[in-house]
Amino acid sequence: MKKGNMTTSRHLFAAGAMLSVATLWIACSEGAPAPPPERPECVTEYDCDDPPDPACGTVKCVEGKCQREVGEYRGQYPGDCMTIACDRDGQKVVLPAPDDVPDDGNPCTDDFCDGAHQLNEWTRRGPAPDGSGLCDGQQNLVECLSDADCGDPTMYCSPRSKCIPLDCDNGELDVGTGESYVDCGGRCDPCRPTYPCTTGEDCNTGVCGFDDRCSFATCSDGIQNEHEVDIDCGSNCRTCAAGDKCIDGPDCLTKVCFKGRCQPPRCDDDRQNGLEIGVDCGGDCPPCPAGLP
Repeated sequence: MKKGNMTTSRHLFAAGAMLSVATLWIACSEGAPAPPPERPECVTEYDCDDPPDPACGTVKCVEGKCQREVGEYRGQYPGDCMTIACDRDGQKVVLPAPDDVPDDGNPCTDDFCDGAHQLNEWTRRGPAPDGSGLCDGQQNLVECLSDADCGDPTMYCSPRSKCIPLDCDNGELDVGTGESYVDCGGRCDPCRPTYPCTTGEDCNTGVCGFDDRCSFATCSDGIQNEHEVDIDCGSNCRTCAAGDKCIDGPDCLTKVCFKGRCQPPRCDDDRQNGLEIGVDCGGDCPPCPAGLP
């Protein structure tokens, strides 16, 4: 190899080495490569974890971050000894409310709260606490508990706790007391189904049939009888309308019973009723939160 060629090769090698060092120096002087952009937590609320109870709040996606918004629970059932609230996590919690006392409208029960539990205990046999009459110890308001309550020696207290003439227990058909059958009907205790009758008052079902005999109770006879809580409603009959008598919520079409009456639907009674499509929302109430019903 000629000497001139060797010199040129050396020069080229040296130049290449210097270029590599310069490139490395430039790269190091500019610092490490920038990290990739942070991946957003969400694009829509559907990318977030399941929201809390929809009745308490929502979850939204704001600038790539999931944000929880907790609101105030607006539905409360009257007289259930508790209040429902939303905790900071957006879940419903039940808190005792001793002032939210139940009221079944019955003077022969004591209504009170035991923590968050509502109780309607039968009063003892004797005068009703509100002075409206006598209680038989089985939550019934009655006319008498003993013969002395009738205040008339010609009357006695019948097995149905009603003051009736002594003739109602003599085993005879007494026209003078209006009996439609022996010892029943008229001023006596009413008669059982199939017994003769003149009017509905002669029968314990309140219905005297076309055959002049006491009829069995039905859910369409226009009389409150058997276990109905109002006329042809409650028990095994249809649910009762707002304003009808009731014992508890299931008796009512609105599912709300307070002070012995079915309450009209409201947008804050903690029950789905009226035109609502969810509990206290939709229909003629405010729109339902996302996730409801």
